[in-house]
Amino acid sequence: MTKKIIFIFMLIILLAGGVYYFFFYQSKPMSLTDTAEAPPTGFSPINRSSVATPKNTTPSATSTPRQNTVTEQARIPALRHLSTTPVGGFMASSTASSTVVRYVDRGVGHIYESLSTKNEIKKISNTTIPRIYESYWNKNLNTAIFRYMKDETDTIANFYAEIRPIKTSTSTLETINEVNSEIKGKFISSDIKEIAVSPKKDRVFTFNIENGRGIGYISGFDESKKTKIIDIPITQVNIEWPEENTLAITTKSSGVSSGYLYLIDIKKPSLKKILGGITGLNAKVSHDAKKILFSSSNSKGFAMSIYNIKDSSTQEMVFRTTADKCVWSKIRPNELYCSVPVEFPAGMYPDDWYKGVISFADQIWQLDTTTGEVHLMANLLKISDELIDAVDLTLDPKEDYLFFVNKRDLTLWSLDLNR
Repeated sequence: MTKKIIFIFMLIILLAGGVYYFFFYQSKPMSLTDTAEAPPTGFSPINRSSVATPKNTTPSATSTPRQNTVTEQARIPALRHLSTTPVGGFMASSTASSTVVRYVDRGVGHIYESLSTKNEIKKISNTTIPRIYESYWNKNLNTAIFRYMKDETDTIANFYAEIRPIKTSTSTLETINEVNSEIKGKFISSDIKEIAVSPKKDRVFTFNIENGRGIGYISGFDESKKTKIIDIPITQVNIEWPEENTLAITTKSSGVSSGYLYLIDIKKPSLKKILGGITGLNAKVSHDAKKILFSSSNSKGFAMSIYNIKDSSTQEMVFRTTADKCVWSKIRPNELYCSVPVEFPAGMYPDDWYKGVISFADQIWQLDTTTGEVHLMANLLKISDELIDAVDLTLDPKEDYLFFVNKRDLTLWSLDLNR
C-alpha cells in the first residue's frame, strides 16, 4: 500500500511539472526575433504567396526580421493583374530604370499608368471619353489615336489625343493619387478602318475605305504629312507595320474562306502576294521582314508554321495556336512568344473564338525559330488561379516584360520574363 501511495504521489508531481513547462515556456508570445515559424506576409493581387525563400537565413548585423517583412510586402509578383476593368488598348515604354505601361479604361476613357518598380496603379487622366475600343500610342506614350463608339450610335470616331500635363500652382501638394494630365486633341478621318503604328512609333499606317476601295496612307498620328501608299479593291483586311520599310496586309480570317497575305515595300509601293489559299489564315511578320508566322484552322483548332521569305520554305511548329496570340521579338528577330491553349473545344475556328463562343486557358511559350527550341515561360492558370485567354501580346522595348489582355474579361496583365 505504501509503495502504491508513493507511486501516485510521484505521478502527480510529474504531471504538474509538465503543465507548468507547457504554459510558461512553450506558449510564450513570439517576439520579433522568432522568424523561423512566422506566417508569410505580403500583398499578392493574384492569390499566391509573394514570399521569397531567403538564400541566407542568418540575419546580418545590420538587418532585422522587421526589415525583411517590409521587403516581402513590397515584392512585386512576376505575373501582375494590372487592371480590374476592361481596357481599350495599351502600350509599354522603357526608361533607364524601369518599364512603364499606360492603358485606357474601355468604359470611361480614363488613362492609368503602372511602373515595373512599383506595385501600384496611378490614374494620370480623368478626361472622360466613353466606349474606347482601341488605342494606338507613340513611343513616349504622350500621343495616341483613340477609336470609340459615338453616343447611342454604331459609328466609330477616330480621335487624335495628346496627354498634356495639367498646370498647377507651386503650392499644390503632390500625392500618389494626383491626376496630373488631361487629354486634348481633334477628330481625324472617319474613313479609317485599320491602324498600324510604325516600328519607331512615330508614324501610323491607316487603311481607309473610300468609294468602296481600300486606300492606305502613311502619316503622323494627327494625319500630318499624309502620303497615299496603296489603292486596292480589298476592304476587309488586317494590317501590320513590322519593319520600317515593309507593310503587311492579310485578309480577314475565317474558317469558311481562304486567306491571303501581301507585303508592301514602302520605297516602291506595290502589292506582292506571299501566302494564299490558306483556310483561316492569320499571320505575323518578323521585325526584320524575313520570316512569317502563320496559322491555319480546322474543326480541331489551329496549325502553326514558319514561312521563310528568302527561300520560300515552310517549317511546322511544335505547338498549336493562332498567330493572333503571338508576338515577335525585336531584339532577337528569330524568337517569338505565344499564348498556347491547353485544349481546343470543338467548333469553327477562328470564327467561334472571335465571337466568344469558345474561350481558352493558355500557357506562355517562347520559341527560337532557328534552333526549334521551346521554353515554357508561364502556366497562367497555375500561377493566377484564373482562366486567361491571352491576346494582344506586346513586349516592352527592353523585352523584360510581356503584356497581354485576357480576352475573357478584357483586363490587362504583365509577365516578368526574367523570373
